[in-house]
Amino acid sequence: MPKILIIDDDVQICEALSKFLRRQGHEVITATDGKMGLAAALDKPDLIICDLAMPALNGHGVLAALRQEKRMEEVPFIFLSGSANREQVRQSMNLGGDDFITKPAELSEILDAVNSRLLRQQRQQQRHEEQLKKAVEIFSGIVNDLGNPEAAIHWLAEVASTDQTVEKLSPLRPAEASSEAAAPAAAAPETATSFLARKDNRQYFVKLSEVKILLADGEYSKAFWGKDQSMMFRKALKQWEKELPPEQFVRIHRKAIINLAFLDFVDKTPAGNPQVHLKDYKGAIEVSQRKVSALNRSLKSHAQPPTR
Repeated sequence: MPKILIIDDDVQICEALSKFLRRQGHEVITATDGKMGLAAALDKPDLIICDLAMPALNGHGVLAALRQEKRMEEVPFIFLSGSANREQVRQSMNLGGDDFITKPAELSEILDAVNSRLLRQQRQQQRHEEQLKKAVEIFSGIVNDLGNPEAAIHWLAEVASTDQTVEKLSPLRPAEASSEAAAPAAAAPETATSFLARKDNRQYFVKLSEVKILLADGEYSKAFWGKDQSMMFRKALKQWEKELPPEQFVRIHRKAIINLAFLDFVDKTPAGNPQVHLKDYKGAIEVSQRKVSALNRSLKSHAQPPTR
C-alpha cells in the first residue's frame, strides 16, 4: 500500500484529501506546516503532496531540504498551491518538483497525478532492481571464475559504496562480441587492467596483457587473445593508445596495435614493407611507413626478435 504524505496548513484540505486518498487504497499521513512535514518525511513516504505558501517553512524550503537527503531525493513531490504564476512554477520544477497542481483542483485530477507519479516511480524501481540483478549475475560469474574470490568481493564492496553500480561495472563498454567470445560483459576493476569475457555460458577475466592485437573496426575495435578468442569494444584505437602501456603495446598501423610480448618475428612483404608475425595469430600485420620508427624504438626495450 503506497504511503502518501500531505503537507498543508489548511486543515480542511488535509482532512478532505487524506480521506479521499485512503478510499483509493493509499496510506496517508498529514502535517500542517513545513517543519512538521520534514519530521513526517523521516517515515519515508512513497509520494509527497505539499502546499507552496506556508508559514515558517514554505513548500520550496521543504523540497530543498528533502532533496539534500540521499534517501529522499527520488521521492515524487507534487505541489498543490493556490499560487500559480510562471516564476513560482518554474522555481518549483527547478528545485526538483515532479508536478504542480493549482488550487482549487478536482480530486480526480489530484488522483491522476498521484497514480501517474507512483507508477513512474514503480517502473524506475523495477529498472533499478533489474540492473542490480544483472550486476549480481555478473559478480556471481566473477566469483566462480576467479582463483581468488576475496579480490572479487573486495571489488564488489568498492562498487557498492557508490551509486554507479552498472556504470562502474562496465567501464570498458564491450560491444556485441564475435561468435568466438561473448558479449555484454562488464569490466572488472576501474583500473581497466582486465575485462570480463564469456564463452560457452562461462564468464572469465582476460587480462589486457594477454591481448595480442587490437584491430580497428570503424569507431569500434576488436581485441584478440588466446586461440582465436576475440571481443568487440565501443572504443577506437586512438583511445586504447592513450590507455595501454606504451612499453608493451605499440601502434604499427592506423588499424592495428600489437602486444610486443607476443611478437614472433619481423619480415618483409613482397613489396618490401616490414610486417610482423605474432605467436599463435594467423596472418601477418603490415607496418605502415609512418610507424616503422615507433616500432623500432619499442623493440629496443625488448629482446630483439629474429628477423627473416
